[in-house]
Amino acid sequence: MTTFKHEIMPGDHSFIAGIDRYCDRWCERCAFTSKCRSYHLERQPTMLDQPEIFNAAFWIEMDGQLSELIQRIASETAGQAGVPELPSMHHSAREHPFAMSALEYAGMIDDWKDSGKQWPLLPEEAWEIIRQYSCFLYPKLVRAIEVGMSDRYGVHDEEYAEGTAKTVLITIDRSLGAWGMVYRRYPDYEDAVLALLLHLDRLRKSVEALFPNARSFHRPVLDD
Repeated sequence: MTTFKHEIMPGDHSFIAGIDRYCDRWCERCAFTSKCRSYHLERQPTMLDQPEIFNAAFWIEMDGQLSELIQRIASETAGQAGVPELPSMHHSAREHPFAMSALEYAGMIDDWKDSGKQWPLLPEEAWEIIRQYSCFLYPKLVRAIEVGMSDRYGVHDEEYAEGTAKTVLITIDRSLGAWGMVYRRYPDYEDAVLALLLHLDRLRKSVEALFPNARSFHRPVLDD
């Protein structure tokens, strides 16, 4: 079982080594900034005194809605082809089909914003999640694939590919939930939103196939 060390830093802060490797870089919504050395080193000093606010009830509610949404998506994706295999060359991580799918999703968001259509005003919570994660997925997934390939070739890293992939899956889940909010609130835009939902769902299944142990990986503190 993977274990992580507590590190004591000046100022009586108890930090968890490695916690920042598996986060989603959304410090403003993180409940664990007091445990993160990167946060204390990188953020402005004035931010260190701000209370840690994370609306756990919001995420719990979204998780519940996600289950219903995935059942709906399953009916739309029945019979689709399987997912491609992990490429054999390390340098291909950035061009891996799954990574390119994440990049394509970011482009779909740009197309959504720049299409010139009169889209409805998205729910504030939903748009905040969509905006935060749309450009995060590609580099994080590339990192997971790179670490996974390094491990396969005997180049071990303190970072674990399954942990990074789990973060990718969580951000996909939350993005699906956010688009699900839009999907339910604006039925007139069902077709446009459904295309995004189907793309994200296929990416989710692809990452799960590529990293079958990711969901069960225990990230320090984040999964306690």
